[in-house]
Amino acid sequence: MTDREAQIEALWTYEISHEKILKRNVKKGYITQAEADEFSEKLFEQLDLQKIPGFRLSSLGEKMRTDGSCLNAYVSLTEIAKEKKTSSPSYLIQSWMRNNITVEYLRMWEKIYNPGFKEDTCDELIHTIHTTSTTLTPSLWIKATHAHGIKTSRGKGGGTVAHPEIAEMFRAWLFPEFMLELVQWYRSFYHGSIDNNMA
Repeated sequence: MTDREAQIEALWTYEISHEKILKRNVKKGYITQAEADEFSEKLFEQLDLQKIPGFRLSSLGEKMRTDGSCLNAYVSLTEIAKEKKTSSPSYLIQSWMRNNITVEYLRMWEKIYNPGFKEDTCDELIHTIHTTSTTLTPSLWIKATHAHGIKTSRGKGGGTVAHPEIAEMFRAWLFPEFMLELVQWYRSFYHGSIDNNMA
């Protein structure tokens, strides 16, 4: 990893961390949601985005992407699943991967960011899953298609992690309230852009 990539990764990690801290403070009643939003906006405005190559906002709120390469600032799907107070986070992840929309989203993401993605094998895998009792797991998906967007590890501290664009899709599937926040943010961002362009 280059110094620039490390700097970008650190910035992305900071963004995720401060979001979690703000949400916890709101939940505990230390600050209001309006105060958290204002504080988050002030922090973001202080970042000089023009000085970081490849740093841009996408419609899903992704802030870290560099010319087709993925950094290691992956997010734990296992930890997101645990927020649902489940004793089996891996089962929730597998349930998410059984969804046809999830598979198509993962395929689209890999086609954009992963030149080594095996799309033919992906088609075969989807056919096998639909015609047999095979369960699609993160490990099977990675092994069969050479996917890079999701990673797994075993042992202490192991679990499933994913690129933020994939992790936030999982969070939105798991938490309808988060999906609503995403839609509301997108609408305000999109309509704001239209209004600015028409002005």
